[in-house]
Amino acid sequence: MFYRLVKTPIIVKTGKSILKNLQDILLEAHLFFPHKTLVTQHELYLRYKEVLDSSNYSQLIIVNGGSVDEFEVIKDGCNNQNTLLLAFGGGAILDIVKYSANKLDLPYITIPSTLSNDAIYSCVARLVSDGKKTSFGVVPPIGIIVDLDIIRHSPTNLILAGVADLMSNLSATSDWLLSHKMTGEPINEIAFMLAKEATMPMFQYSESDITTDAFLLDLTNGLITSGLSMIISGDTRGTSGAEHLISHAIDEFFPEKSTIHGIQVGWAHLTIEKKYRRDSKMKSRLVDFYEDIGLTKLFGEYIKWNESDLISLIPYAMQIRNRYTVFNTIDFRKS
Repeated sequence: MFYRLVKTPIIVKTGKSILKNLQDILLEAHLFFPHKTLVTQHELYLRYKEVLDSSNYSQLIIVNGGSVDEFEVIKDGCNNQNTLLLAFGGGAILDIVKYSANKLDLPYITIPSTLSNDAIYSCVARLVSDGKKTSFGVVPPIGIIVDLDIIRHSPTNLILAGVADLMSNLSATSDWLLSHKMTGEPINEIAFMLAKEATMPMFQYSESDITTDAFLLDLTNGLITSGLSMIISGDTRGTSGAEHLISHAIDEFFPEKSTIHGIQVGWAHLTIEKKYRRDSKMKSRLVDFYEDIGLTKLFGEYIKWNESDLISLIPYAMQIRNRYTVFNTIDFRKS
């Protein structure tokens, strides 16, 4: 019998005001860790101190997040103890904990303070190393705990960035299918399906919905499902296509013009859809959705590029990763 073993989280818990019940959540899942280490940012700790201090952790490690340099801070804080790492924060915190847990061979749980990207459950950590943002393969978390009341009070621009990062799966799966047709690249059908279907519930929402339980639950589930797609395929093919190549190129070659990952990816996705995709129905649907959800307005506030600039970014994007995308079909002489 041949099969692929997929490790899924022991805990996936989403609800209102549940972080204060962290210890009970762990015990219900039969996770008994005598030593637990909370890793978070200083300002987040101060903001949620009352809730966090009820979670019965053994020690606290404060980091800024986002850089591999802080691995040593976490390593020294753990002091060779067999501890469970609890990562509380946005993508920058979650990614440095992922990276550190992987290096130290420690279990960890992600507890997002916002939903700005799919960092809550993925096998990749994006961190600054030697002055450049770099992707590191990591072991996914053993648990994900999402307190909707904390997410609800996080900045709106970060929540919308998470929406854009999730919706970019539509671009990535289009590129995957294109590569399959043009190069014969195999498609993992389960990963493909999960990546694409994770986006569908979002289309029913508009900007007035983004603080509702229904919207936040669908966004959470979408990002987790997106992460599961990556874990099943063993790569980011279903969640990272031409739009991510543009975002990573901006980060690497034009850091002075880079901004929030999800917003950058969303802008690239919509621009690519308008300029280079042939599916006019999907193009129209995305234009309307991004307008209704409030992302189009955010692009105007955060993105320092015009749609006409995209063509100049493509050569940089194609240096990021050897991945066949819609960019490989462009005749630059006619662009």
